[in-house]
Amino acid sequence: MRPKRTKQYKRLMALYSNSFGFREPYQILVDWNFMQTAIRYKMEICKQLCMVLLGNTKQMYTSCTLAEVKKQGKEGLETELALKQFERRRCPHRKPVSSAECLASIIGNDNPHNYCVATQNETLRQQFRVIAGVPLLYINRTVLIVEPPSGVTLEKARNTEIAKTHASTEELNFLENANSDIQKKNVNVEPQKPRKIHKGPKQPNPLSCKKKKKNPLPPSSKPQINKKESYSDDFVESKELADKKRKHSIDIEEDNEHDDDDSTTSNQSKQYEENSVKKKKRKRRKKSKKE
Repeated sequence: MRPKRTKQYKRLMALYSNSFGFREPYQILVDWNFMQTAIRYKMEICKQLCMVLLGNTKQMYTSCTLAEVKKQGKEGLETELALKQFERRRCPHRKPVSSAECLASIIGNDNPHNYCVATQNETLRQQFRVIAGVPLLYINRTVLIVEPPSGVTLEKARNTEIAKTHASTEELNFLENANSDIQKKNVNVEPQKPRKIHKGPKQPNPLSCKKKKKNPLPPSSKPQINKKESYSDDFVESKELADKKRKHSIDIEEDNEHDDDDSTTSNQSKQYEENSVKKKKRKRRKKSKKE
């Protein structure tokens, strides 16, 4: 199916569902001549109906349409078998009537059960165009077509949309009663006089005015310091501090060296004394051996 036609059918089914209350699965009353043409063109009618109506469908037939097919004999045997696959819808006729009369009696004046009608009968379709909210389907060669809505259907849909937006009669009556009560209360009340607004002189536009000049600060009592002199003094002081630190670090290093020298001399004197003591002990041992 063409995309342009699908858009058209989508809008059409939206109109029927919003204004007339059509819901899935869509109930379709199938006429015998519609089924006969579908068999002739070898159409899968169930799939085609779902594609066209853009939703699930339920195909139905009446006992009067089946009786009319049976009268045809062997020619109508194939259509009879195809119709029996669908659901049977009861009709009020005890004696079988023609299929067109049966469908017209079921639809009535306002289509209360929201049926779609699939028929090839042009006179029957012309009859249903006068009734609002009846989707009509027919086969043109091998193409299944949904008829555009009639003028009566569009007018009723417009009226239902207007009724949805406007207030109902009950709401209007309630508002009238409420307004009448308010008017009765306001009869005894004196109308208040509007207050006079005193308009004073207008101030000038702040954007057009010049900015106020700031008052200069009073001269300070502190003596002014020349920046160059202060920077030079600071540089001299910092240099003196650096020299002092350097001298202090040199003195500490010299003290550490003296301490190392003293420690080495003390160690040498101790070794000398120990060696002298050892020599004396050796001499004594030798004397004792000779004696």
